[in-house]
Amino acid sequence: MEIKTFNVNHLFSEIFWKLRVSGVEDQSRNGPVLRFPEPVLTTILNPRERVLFHAGRDANPIFHCLEAIHMLAGRRDVAFLKQFNSRIPLYSDDGVNFNAAYGYRMRNHFGKDQLAHVIDTLKNDPGSRQAVVQLWDAADLGRETKDKACNTQMIFAVNRGKLELTVTNRSNDIFWGYAGANAVHFTIIQEFVAAALGLEVGPYRTFSTNLHLYTELYNAVEYLESPPDVHEYNYYDGPTRTTPIVQGGSAENWLRDAEEFCEDPYFARTYWDPFFLEVAHPMAMVSLSRKRGGTGLEWVQRMQPGDWKLAVAEWVERRELKSLKKSTESSKTQA
Repeated sequence: MEIKTFNVNHLFSEIFWKLRVSGVEDQSRNGPVLRFPEPVLTTILNPRERVLFHAGRDANPIFHCLEAIHMLAGRRDVAFLKQFNSRIPLYSDDGVNFNAAYGYRMRNHFGKDQLAHVIDTLKNDPGSRQAVVQLWDAADLGRETKDKACNTQMIFAVNRGKLELTVTNRSNDIFWGYAGANAVHFTIIQEFVAAALGLEVGPYRTFSTNLHLYTELYNAVEYLESPPDVHEYNYYDGPTRTTPIVQGGSAENWLRDAEEFCEDPYFARTYWDPFFLEVAHPMAMVSLSRKRGGTGLEWVQRMQPGDWKLAVAEWVERRELKSLKKSTESSKTQA
């Protein structure tokens, strides 16, 4: 089966229509699922439109963006990500490192920086069909671990002057992983490689052997009856600009910035690339402000205008409304 869409928001809408028609019931280790009966190839034609705005999914744009930076920095530590997602340690075996961290496997795990080799390969031979990043480790077969790679390979290719990316996937959840976190992570990596090569970003494709929806873990089943309306999303509603990942300097300097950012995301140091001081750092400060009892809105205002700023503002607004509702209900109960 093939699903072709304009951006991640269109994908989130279209995939429910397809699942509604074709889905079959099944069981998994995490409970009942509705899954596609065959492998699915999805294409996002505009992968830079990667921010999922749907309020019902309530994707955390701060965590998604900063986790992508963590990947490009080649890290596998729990400590950095725990600052932005308190549940993430549940997926680590020892609470210190992740077994199948994509960034670490991409840049360190196999004894070479696969990302650097892909860039060099396509610089020397744009027509190469060997620009492949391996994410699955055969050592995971039979290994007892909370963290096995769901996405197994990244295959980069230059086509008509644009960098395309195909990700192979053994098993993926539609609601949490596929149209949320994964679409952000892999398209950011794609855009980074394209910038390093001086190319435009082409289509992003995922080939998934088992694409499914858990029917008891969240409230996504309602979308099977009434799939989200893609025209409600911000990329369609107005001049929502996509935010470039690499905004100045070289790809090498961007990676140095990423590594320094992951050491202390709250320190407003001088970065080579404006993306870190104008997008990533304010995002981190929004999170820190909210942990300390603030709203974080003063840091949202410091963000570079574009899709990430809008997504963070909407995410904060949803939390403030939820908090206000809870406070109001509590006051009524006490009265």
